[in-house]
Amino acid sequence: MTMMISSEDMKTKQRSNAMDSISTRRQWYRQCSAVVASAAMTVSPMGATAAGKLVEYRGEFINEGASKSRQMDNSNVVFVQDQYYVTASSPPFIPQGDTSYPEKMPFVASQPRRDVLEKYRQRVQRGIDLLASLEGEIQKGDYKSILAAEAPEYSIRPLGLLAAGFMASDSTVPRQLYIARWYINEIYLDINDIKSAPSKEAALASHANAIKALNSVLGMVNRSITSKVGDPFVLL
Repeated sequence: MTMMISSEDMKTKQRSNAMDSISTRRQWYRQCSAVVASAAMTVSPMGATAAGKLVEYRGEFINEGASKSRQMDNSNVVFVQDQYYVTASSPPFIPQGDTSYPEKMPFVASQPRRDVLEKYRQRVQRGIDLLASLEGEIQKGDYKSILAAEAPEYSIRPLGLLAAGFMASDSTVPRQLYIARWYINEIYLDINDIKSAPSKEAALASHANAIKALNSVLGMVNRSITSKVGDPFVLL
């Protein structure tokens, strides 16, 4: 016996199938969105995805004096986009007076350089002086009580802004600025390494590396401080 399906029943069935299809598509879109969101949250320097893991340098340079406390995803530094972020390498410290690395500095007109130097010089100098004074605190055994690197007295962010003013234009971020940011991030990490050091010797080693990183970035900046811009920084 053949059952006759009314036109109304056919419409009801079609609506039900359509709703099932929409529901299935919505589930698929939600699943895809979750995957995309998850991937976006785990994007890290050079494909590193393990938050909480410590850095493993590779690439052009490996600086043995680099802080061992840097997170693989660069989550515990001030300027995330630095040389490690773009190349997974750690630049060498620059000896005082050496202009061979990087080979050249980006061109920025003298007036913007003069303006940024006038704006940030005093704050940067206070940070330099404070960093230099930490050696005395370490020698006294008081390194556990020093200010954490987040303290504004170190002028980490003003130093980064000074470097950007000397090396970047409105439209580009040159390789030299990524290098400068790496040195600045190292200062930040080294200060916290001093504070958490297991011994005076370890604290002194971290302080020495912080001084090397500071001199490296100041040396880069000094290469762009001409007589029309101002006086170069005195390195430690």
